Amino acid sequence: MRASLFAVATICTLSFHSALAQSGDKEDFVPGLKQEVVEPDEAANIAEIQRRSIERLRRQFPDGKRPVLRDAHPKAHGLVSAEFIVLDGLPEELRHGVFANPGTYQALIRFSAGNVEVQKDTIPQAAGMAIKLLGVEGEKLLQREKNAKTQDFIMINAPVFFVSNLKEYVGVHEALDADRLLEFFQARPRLLEAIATVRGQTLNNPVQVRYWSMTPYLLGEHAVKFSATPLSRTANEPPSELGPDFKRDVMIKQVSSEDVYYEFGIQLQADPKSMPVEDPVVRWDEKVSPFQRVALIRIPKQDITPDSWVTFGENLSFTPWHSLQEHRPLGSNNRARLSIYEAISEIG
Repeated sequence: MRASLFAVATICTLSFHSALAQSGDKEDFVPGLKQEVVEPDEAANIAEIQRRSIERLRRQFPDGKRPVLRDAHPKAHGLVSAEFIVLDGLPEELRHGVFANPGTYQALIRFSAGNVEVQKDTIPQAAGMAIKLLGVEGEKLLQREKNAKTQDFIMINAPVFFVSNLKEYVGVHEALDADRLLEFFQARPRLLEAIATVRGQTLNNPVQVRYWSMTPYLLGEHAVKFSATPLSRTANEPPSELGPDFKRDVMIKQVSSEDVYYEFGIQLQADPKSMPVEDPVVRWDEKVSPFQRVALIRIPKQDITPDSWVTFGENLSFTPWHSLQEHRPLGSNNRARLSIYEAISEIG
């Protein structure tokens, strides 16, 4: 519970960026651009998600026999070193935080599988791309990391999340613990469609698919989402043999033979109703607000197989709250992440 209270306190201290309203204030209430809305029973729901997440980790890793892995994305396909090249000539509305000035940041990028347990790559599951920029000046959001010189951007290979709010997220955890997850989603067609989008993509090569933030973030006077799109020439083709770790094998083969490039784009919230902050199941229409390229990512040719490098990657922490004030995470899903990540970090 301590971490949940910390999360609520942090919400209050950070609310100067965008007004936080209570969702029960008015039935016809429509939030403004970038405005967050606190759900009914939000603190209790966050505490419940946190409790179930910790209990699941303790079941998976009993008696301290193995290191406690992440509660999500525990299986890494690979960690790479990279360059994050902020472009010159960006529109004024995008020049905030790490995008304020052109230049190059050194970066670490972890590609991972999205299930809560380590599974074979032949099992359909989401994929993650977590970027950690190095040498980022400026005070960070978390008090204990306010002097850190890193900035994280976390993405999934789908533009939407699979729950709209924290009450539904509690339901997912309850269904998961009761082994009734399929029933849960079958009873909710909207969420079933969302999770099919998240887990239904063909993914053979982790460095050859597009990734999205799914949830919104602050950028200057705007709520935004971000995305990384591969620019390399190698296709997302399946290998001749599908072993349990074939995605890692494919990734190793590519990054050891050529440079890999992504473009990093920002999408501005254009309408608070059709592009809500608090419902990540809703996809923000790219025709209404296209992603604007703000940076290039270069992954130079490299060997990612040494055991020391793999261990280094497992010990890295990625969270949306490793962040400058200018890139503050928005929405209930991100507020829950703050509490859960803080609590899990204490049981590792």
